[in-house]
Amino acid sequence: MNPRDFKEDLEKSNNPKIRACWEKIIKNKFDCDITWEDASNVQKGMGIDLVIKTKKGRRYSIEVKSRNNSTLGKDWIMEIVHHIYDREDDETRKHLYSKEGWVYNSTAEYILHGTLNKEDSGIVEAIFYSLVTFKTPKYKSEFKKYKTLWLPTKYPNGKFQLTLNKLIPKEVIKRDASEFWEWEE
Repeated sequence: MNPRDFKEDLEKSNNPKIRACWEKIIKNKFDCDITWEDASNVQKGMGIDLVIKTKKGRRYSIEVKSRNNSTLGKDWIMEIVHHIYDREDDETRKHLYSKEGWVYNSTAEYILHGTLNKEDSGIVEAIFYSLVTFKTPKYKSEFKKYKTLWLPTKYPNGKFQLTLNKLIPKEVIKRDASEFWEWEE
């Protein structure tokens, strides 16, 4: 599998058309105001992409995740751990460090995960769920039950990352999350 290009992924995720789609999906569920957290330290440090405030005053911190159209109707990724190396080459690379994936390091209460259309210009399906259940030590053993998907990413500085993901069926997320809803175009 070819490595993802981090810079390209970042540009896609900040696409104004995609943001408008996220807002449409959110407003379909909530009567709310949306505040995008564009500061890098909030997005990277806290794993929060936006905050919504309902008309009743409830605030939700949300991390949005998108996936490409080839995953439509398939299991949903949960990032468990990232292993960072000094270079891509398998024979000579040196492991620099590891860090937890968004399941563990996000401080967002909820994940809004959507599948892009074939043109990467809109969202065709999305799930919204509470993240807290999946962070518990008890749930770590649950992850072992599900398929593993390693995804490579290449960074502009030459570093290389392998991310251990677990493929979780939507029914399991729906069953185990304390809150869950889904949206389809």
